[in-house]
Amino acid sequence: MKRAFAILMLMGGLALAGPQDNSLIIGAAQEPRVLAGDVVNVISNQAIKFEIENFLFAPIIQTNRDLEQIPVVVTEVPTQQNGRLRFANIRPGVRRLELDYTIRPDAVWSDGRPITTDDVALYFEMGKTKGVPSTNVDFFDRATLRVRDARNFTVILEPAYFYDLDINQIYYAPNHIMRAEWDKAKAAAAQVSDTARQAEIFRNFFTQFSSPQYLNSGKMVYSGPFTLTRWVPGSSIEMRRNPRFWIKPPGGEDKYVQRVIYRIIQNTNSLLVAILGGGIDATSSVAISFDQGRSKQLTSRAPGRFEIWAIETPFFEHLEINQFTNVQRVRDLMLDNVKTRQALIYAMNREGITKAFFGGLYTVAPTWVSPKNPMFNPNVARYPYNPERARQLLAELGWRPGPDGILQRTVDGRTVRFEIEWATTAGNQVRERIQQFVAENYRQVGIAVRINNAPSAVVLGAQYRSRAQEGSWTGFLQYAFSLGLADDGVRSACRDEEGKVVYIPTRENGFRGLNFGGWCNEEYDRLRNQAVTEFDVNRRKQLFARMQEIWANEVAMIPLYFQSDARVYKVGLLNYVSSTFASSAYPTIEPWLIGWQSRGAQKVYDQAKYGQPIK
Repeated sequence: MKRAFAILMLMGGLALAGPQDNSLIIGAAQEPRVLAGDVVNVISNQAIKFEIENFLFAPIIQTNRDLEQIPVVVTEVPTQQNGRLRFANIRPGVRRLELDYTIRPDAVWSDGRPITTDDVALYFEMGKTKGVPSTNVDFFDRATLRVRDARNFTVILEPAYFYDLDINQIYYAPNHIMRAEWDKAKAAAAQVSDTARQAEIFRNFFTQFSSPQYLNSGKMVYSGPFTLTRWVPGSSIEMRRNPRFWIKPPGGEDKYVQRVIYRIIQNTNSLLVAILGGGIDATSSVAISFDQGRSKQLTSRAPGRFEIWAIETPFFEHLEINQFTNVQRVRDLMLDNVKTRQALIYAMNREGITKAFFGGLYTVAPTWVSPKNPMFNPNVARYPYNPERARQLLAELGWRPGPDGILQRTVDGRTVRFEIEWATTAGNQVRERIQQFVAENYRQVGIAVRINNAPSAVVLGAQYRSRAQEGSWTGFLQYAFSLGLADDGVRSACRDEEGKVVYIPTRENGFRGLNFGGWCNEEYDRLRNQAVTEFDVNRRKQLFARMQEIWANEVAMIPLYFQSDARVYKVGLLNYVSSTFASSAYPTIEPWLIGWQSRGAQKVYDQAKYGQPIK
């Protein structure tokens, strides 16, 4: 309570700072582990990282809130009409895609150096170098870069995937800042054969350009409408308007926000107090819970002060399950056994979770595919709350109640107790309450829960999340991910079309990939490899439908729900707007347009088009 009061008093003094000095104070419940230098996302895939980097780096092409593509770093979006997009048939059902780009002549880094194809080439080199533990395996394995001159380049994607025309996967890195050290790291990695050691060398390289210490030195350059000026770990991240950014908002950039400050308040109750105190102008996409956003505590004080919006998102809240049998605890609990996973989901009152924490406004997710996605299959196994069925399945596997009521069985002469580890982001009130709720569900069937939470920068970092095979986490890992309309099922994929295990992070592949729990199904992989190259929507829908059936039958993960987020911002803040899919879920899309009405900013986007007001 004392901490909450202190935050209220501190932030209250800044209540009018936003419009007065044309600044924007954003409250966030997570802190990025790294920023800026982690260009191929080796260290972190945190949502808060991508949200903040929208201010700092301009995309090649931006998908706006209406899912339209607009050129930012380049002059045009490739289309067949302008001759910059070409398909070629490789074999029946498989095509090659070529995309031509021209970098704008006025596109420059914050130090005035032009952005060139050298920067694009460095990005591709980083992602394709052996030993770099990039999570975007599919893209770099398929993509080839052809540089024509300093401003013109072609990207070849073979085979072409159905979403290649819908999302931007092409980026760049500051060659004049990072090249010399990159060459050293690449040479050092070439001297070792152990992929895990290579991955460590490359992680150290990217960390070198991404840490608060390095960024505070002023050595990094930026291409977006803002530059980072100060990062105080655990407290704040400050950015200022980049005078060299080439896109000018309507009416002149002086009428739009000139300074952005992220306040890091990881306890969402304390963050709510700070909002009520008036010292937060807007909430991040990673901020208070939906429940807190619709609480009387906030809504009763909102009229005339705040706008509060419910935004449906493609963020899929779920539990990864460690299924690596080389981990002793996984073998002991038989987490690789489908009956165990089915018991774990039957024993969990997921409908009760949505009612208790979201007033029934969330629905239980049957699979990872959003119900708003045309690929969604509603006809899959649903697993309603059924503790009796859970007990039956566990009994079939040899589990019997112990003296304290917790299930146990004998393994190699040892008595194993059914206690499952559950890790998630510390300070997230909803997730922590869900843990307690489910722990009570599980206690009723004889399962104990050991909670092992940590800050998001730890839990969602590559050293933790990607190393389940090494026992970094041994049971459940709870977080949310989003693929939106471009979803291709890669987070549950195991093998590529050649049968190689490439999507599961392992020591052998340098911990590349996004299938952190290690689930692997041959039919799912075969169908997915067909689906990603299938441009016929109806045929792709059939393939995705069967993939979802397999995923649900096997309980590849435990699906909880798709999030609706509560976004709060002060009355008069314009264009800080979110919509549902892809990068447009972030309120920081086209950040050069964010401004205060009282300072002359013009409204370009209306949140009413993309969300529902909370009153």
